[in-house]
Amino acid sequence: MYKLLGIELCFSFMLFSWFIYMLSMMVFLNLNNIGLIFNWEMMSCVSSSLEFDLVMDWMSCSFSGLVCFISGCVMIFSKSYMKGDKYSYRFSLIVMLFVLSMNLLIFIPNLVTVLLGWDGLGLVSFCLVIYYQNNKSLSAGMLTVLMNRVGDCFILAAISMMLVLGHWNMLCLWEFYNFMIVNFFIMIAGMTKSAQIPFSSWLPAAMAAPTPVSALVHSSTLVTAGVFLFIRFFNYLYNYIWFSNIMLYLSIMTTIMSGICALYEYDMKKIIALSTLSQLGVMMMSLSLGMPMLALFHLYTHAMFKALLFICGGNIIHCFEGKQDMRQIKNVFKLMPITSMFLIVSKMALCGLPFLAGFYSKDLIIEGLITGNLNFMMFILGIFGVCLTVMYSVRFCFFIIWSDYNLNTYINVNDNDLMTIISMSLLGLGALWGGYIFQKLFCMFDQMFMMSFFMKLYVPMLIIGSVIISFGLWDKGVMFINKGVTKYMNSSMWFLSSFICSYAIKSLMLMSNNSLKVVDMGWMEILGGQGLFMLNKLLFKCLEHWVGLMINCYMIIFVIMILLFMYMNNMLF
Repeated sequence: MYKLLGIELCFSFMLFSWFIYMLSMMVFLNLNNIGLIFNWEMMSCVSSSLEFDLVMDWMSCSFSGLVCFISGCVMIFSKSYMKGDKYSYRFSLIVMLFVLSMNLLIFIPNLVTVLLGWDGLGLVSFCLVIYYQNNKSLSAGMLTVLMNRVGDCFILAAISMMLVLGHWNMLCLWEFYNFMIVNFFIMIAGMTKSAQIPFSSWLPAAMAAPTPVSALVHSSTLVTAGVFLFIRFFNYLYNYIWFSNIMLYLSIMTTIMSGICALYEYDMKKIIALSTLSQLGVMMMSLSLGMPMLALFHLYTHAMFKALLFICGGNIIHCFEGKQDMRQIKNVFKLMPITSMFLIVSKMALCGLPFLAGFYSKDLIIEGLITGNLNFMMFILGIFGVCLTVMYSVRFCFFIIWSDYNLNTYINVNDNDLMTIISMSLLGLGALWGGYIFQKLFCMFDQMFMMSFFMKLYVPMLIIGSVIISFGLWDKGVMFINKGVTKYMNSSMWFLSSFICSYAIKSLMLMSNNSLKVVDMGWMEILGGQGLFMLNKLLFKCLEHWVGLMINCYMIIFVIMILLFMYMNNMLF
């Protein structure tokens, strides 16, 4: 079967089978309003035992099914995209290991064993980012893994502080004297994984990975792990007012920063990555406003249309001979009509146009922002960050789809590949109907806000106004200020890569180098083995000198005694 279908289609069949199983389990658990916890005692010694827990509720089953559905579509697409790659078998195995790590993170409620999924995502993502073995991929992979290790260290610190509880189950914690610090550490860990300011620079850098990996990472796996951890810990985190204040400010600033930077970017994959960062800010905004179910709802709908958007972008890059600069990709609507259709659908869902997947979740979050108890400045900034999504989406479509001027000539540019069409069609159904289906399946997603008629019109007015502004600012393919410090600042993500990454990593490297010289090669060596060796060497040298001196003295005394004895013997005789 492997030789007949290929490893990618075999894995896709496995993933779709797990998706169907999880869908049936989700319906059963949701209708009966129950959750299951499986406890496996791996070993026991006297009164201590080593246990492995798994939790199956409607949230974990639905999220796992969604991850496997998107992964199956991505594996079908990789059958076409990775055609001719020498190590496609290894690539497929690493992607499946990535999916396994995400599922472990979803189903394990224990904060210690959840590191199997949490650290697994970080390690496997590093292997996928450096898949194309060159200097750019290596630097991007190192930035990704080092930034994620910050969150891993905070998770380990939280685990060490929770030692006094006697367990690490996230579902049944209680207050103790260091619980606020534990929640703060969990917040930092979730921020690093979901790339919130100031940990945002690694997410666009991870675009060095192959496009199927980007479609998986930026839709439902790596970047959503922090949001999912926040949802699991939400009942504990929301008890502290500083969590809401800090996360609201950081999420709004992340949304604005990513939206503005996307307006100045020309790399197609980086623009899609920045749009992911923008939507992660929207999810965190929903969490800070006290709406975890709407954050989960937007996570589900975003996974559908963002995976579709990445697959459409990857197909365009593949057909245009690996070009990612939007200024070199034109006339896509005439050359690739099917891909252009799905690309427009995904962009419309991203903007929140009515009755697409993104509308059902994004509209509710914006309504929660409007009716929330916020000051005027935060309200305006939140609305501005949402409007930027429409602006960079329209700019993206202007460059890629609607522009018909191209200096390059491409032969046989088409979208007739069956595998790509199948994957885009499956995800296209999710982008069209996913929001409606999820809202009908789960009553927790169907929330109502008491608003006046004029306030209800805020969302469509924002979308229409943003589109008009985008068309008005369009002038020969250039938007806003295209020169000077403003362009440089926004092209470098507000200097986050320089200030946060370069200097932080450089300072850590210098500190470790000095520690190596001062500690490992310095006083530790003097007090340790090397110092003991030198001390013994000096001691034995001194002993050798004194022993030799004593032997010489003894020999001289011996010779003198013999001479005296001989002299006395001659005197007597």
